[in-house]
Amino acid sequence: MKANYRIFGVWRLLAAFLVMAYHFGHYAANAEVLTAWFEHMLPLLDMFFIMSGFLIFEHYGEMELNGRSSLRFLGKRLARLYPLHLITLSIFLAFAILVHLGIFNSEGANTRYDLAALPANLLLLQGWGFTDELTFNYVSWSLSGEWFAYLMFPALLLVFRRAGLAGLVVMLLAAILGLEWMDRNAVIADDLWYETKLWGAYRVGADFVLGAILCNVVHRFRAPAGAQPIAWGFLVLVFWVMFADVSIYLTLALFACAITFAAFADRRGDNGTRWLQPLTPLASVSFGIYLWHPVIELFAYSLVWKRIFGGGDLTAFWLYIPLPMIATVVVALLSARYLERPMGRWIGSTVDTLVAPRAASARKV
Repeated sequence: MKANYRIFGVWRLLAAFLVMAYHFGHYAANAEVLTAWFEHMLPLLDMFFIMSGFLIFEHYGEMELNGRSSLRFLGKRLARLYPLHLITLSIFLAFAILVHLGIFNSEGANTRYDLAALPANLLLLQGWGFTDELTFNYVSWSLSGEWFAYLMFPALLLVFRRAGLAGLVVMLLAAILGLEWMDRNAVIADDLWYETKLWGAYRVGADFVLGAILCNVVHRFRAPAGAQPIAWGFLVLVFWVMFADVSIYLTLALFACAITFAAFADRRGDNGTRWLQPLTPLASVSFGIYLWHPVIELFAYSLVWKRIFGGGDLTAFWLYIPLPMIATVVVALLSARYLERPMGRWIGSTVDTLVAPRAASARKV
């Protein structure tokens, strides 16, 4: 039974808002104190990726392992992923050109707006360790990681079908050991493996495998009574351990428990999570909020807040911050309806057209 995972949607929405508030917080007076507080919650990004692995495995776990099915899968995921990436990247590229033409001044002219990094961004390789800086839409490193996970998904399915759940567990352990090795040997130069963004694809890959494992666990057991309050209780524990700065492995284990019970709650069939339904329209664009907020930040903070208001004091900052947040939500809703879906349909139909002739030829043979 495929469920409507309302709790997942609300948690992803919560994470998107917290990430947005964190990035906007860099423009506050005494920003170091505020951003240091938000940085305790950075593992929330891993929740995105674990849930993604869970949902992708649930929806595509039965797909055939052949070239045609893999191409169709990648086409569908690209149709979901790429339109918003291309739209937001184009805005930053336009701004970068204006910077290089001298129309705008920016300290990031040779770093964040380095045109040499454009090919990696277009090919969704910016989180694979090929760049030295987060460039253009800096949060798009996570999309690069998602694309990496989608590319490895057929291999994940192959492991599962040959070795079952135990094979996925071994795959996860191998991914973690590889990340630890990269950390200890200074391959990952920017951060610890569970914080890295420039090498974030491999971190996302490990989270993705964990999500697939949790999906298998949830489908093997009957949803227990009281799963929803248990899920929320585990989420509270996750926040407690994040602020206590304990082991990342404990944090991820509690995330796994929270996600498992959240899935159980929505799979019980008693509609116990219907109280979250009013948030569904916003939850459906959490990905858009995440990708659009750096664009809004560019205009609302880098241009308006700093250049017109001069930065202001802390009180002015808190009075101002709801405006760019609301603007981000509105833009995300409009973008999803009028830009991303039409572009996604075009990409999907194009991939189907390219794949269909091969399928027809295969049937003739």
